[in-house]
Parts: sequence; structure tokens; C-alpha cells
Amino acid sequence: MHTFAMADDPRSYLHARFTADAVTLRERAASLAGKPAPSHGPNAEASERMAEACDQVASLLENLSDEVTEQLTALDDLLPEIAALSERAEDAFVRSVYGGAATRIADIVTKERAALGTDESLNGDDRETDDETDDDAFDDDDLDDDDDPR
Repeated sequence: MHTFAMADDPRSYLHARFTADAVTLRERAASLAGKPAPSHGPNAEASERMAEACDQVASLLENLSDEVTEQLTALDDLLPEIAALSERAEDAFVRSVYGGAATRIADIVTKERAALGTDESLNGDDRETDDETDDDAFDDDDLDDDDDPR
């Protein structure tokens, strides 16, 4: 019934995903340490800041309920907080982490509600979760892309 793989619930899936993203970013930071800034993508310091943002998102997920429908409501409730973190971030790379987190969370909530047969929109809104909202989304695959958000 779940729309995500290798996890029992949305919280576990998302927590594992943001934790893995942080590890990947720290590995990138370590490989770039002491080297000239890359021509594209985040440098070592930006990669570390992005990892810290992933850690922060993962920590927001840790205390959610074990019950899936309660998790979905709690995830909805986290979206404004994550959006605010994105708006406050001065670093474009960090903004992309929070923007991607909000997009990923909203997408998981929408898909899980569809799988559960509940047609609730996010907090009663008509929030979009399509590609238009994914402009600043960070994904592991973005690490080596030519698009530099700086």
C-alpha cells in the first residue's frame, strides 16, 4: 500500500533519505577539501552547509507519531516551517536543500494519501507538488550538474 520503498512509513523513509543525503554531501565535502572550488556545484564548505540542512530536516522528522495518518498530518504541519527555513537561508545551496525537502515531503504525503484512499489535500490547500514547485529542489543527482545555484 505504501508508495515508498525500503521503509515502513513515510517518516522512516524521509528520515533515511535526508540522512543519506547528508552522508553523500559530507563525502563530497571531504573529497573537495583543500582543492580549488569546482566549476559547478557546491564547494566543500557549501556541501557541508547542505549536509547540516539535511541533518536539520531529518531531526524535524524524528519525533513524529508511529501511526501513518498522524505522520501525514504532522508532515503537512512541517511544510511551513521548512519553507520558512528556505526563505531565511542566505545560501542558495542551502535554500535548495530546504526547497527540495518541502517538495519531497509534500510529494510523499500526496502519494501516501492516495495509496491509503484518502483524498485530503495538504492542510485543505491546493498546494502544487508538480515540477513547477521543484525549481530549487536538491537531489543527490544535482551534485554534479552544470547548474550552479550561486
